[in-house]
Amino acid sequence: MKKLKVSLVMIFVLFSLEKSMSQSIELGLMLGASNYYGDLSNNSVMLSQTHPSASIIGRYNFDDRWAVKGNIGYGRISGADSLGSSAYRKARNLSFYSDIYEISVQVEYNLVKNSRFKDKLIPYVFAGIGVFNFNPKAKLHDTIYELQPLGTEGQGTTLYNDRQKYALTTVCIPVGFGLKKKVGERFTVGIDIGVRFTFTDYLDDVSGTYADPRVVRAAYGTVAAQLSDRSNEKTPDGSNVFKEGDPRGFKSFKINDMYFMGGLSVTYVLKNKGQACPKF
Repeated sequence: MKKLKVSLVMIFVLFSLEKSMSQSIELGLMLGASNYYGDLSNNSVMLSQTHPSASIIGRYNFDDRWAVKGNIGYGRISGADSLGSSAYRKARNLSFYSDIYEISVQVEYNLVKNSRFKDKLIPYVFAGIGVFNFNPKAKLHDTIYELQPLGTEGQGTTLYNDRQKYALTTVCIPVGFGLKKKVGERFTVGIDIGVRFTFTDYLDDVSGTYADPRVVRAAYGTVAAQLSDRSNEKTPDGSNVFKEGDPRGFKSFKINDMYFMGGLSVTYVLKNKGQACPKF
């Protein structure tokens, strides 16, 4: 019985030592690309609308399977009906771009044990929660305008008092996968691809139905009315194609807008908790 107790204690000590040795703190950068899916993405993720992105990342490895990652990221998204193929999108003639600023926390699960004593490629999946800021803009007559203050779908007017202006800072749910590999004792390189599910359908300032342009003009001015319905830019006589109540937002899958961020990362191990096993 005494030998059994000693053996169990030894197993527990070795297990605890292994766990402590696998803990580490990493800090690094990720450079890559961003894109989006929404009402102005032609029912797909358009590669032509891919933009550079960058993130500062910090990772804490709890053990060989689990890690938590903090992310401070920037990306740009954009879309334009002029790139679409349907007659409806050509007539609608809307466009936008927006800078995205994100802070998120993600939990990673390694599909292969992440041991610092083994040189191998480690696939992982991740999910988390974040907060991001966006601000859709569009160009009219060589001038850039912020779209949210203009209430392009009648938001904030007395006639459409059920339509409130959307928040420019809201929550996202990052989900994705990646691959990483240790290089030496101090560096980890990897690739990370993730989608951000959001709680807004206004990343592109488009979601509902057309408002009466006279109401928009009275509340926010001529520019707001022009940006709310740009179909007249494509008609010979300058008349609007759409009328009040017609769908302004349209995509095949009735889900909120989402954006994507991914890229190549390099992290440096700042601290390994625990000490190496003693040599015998």
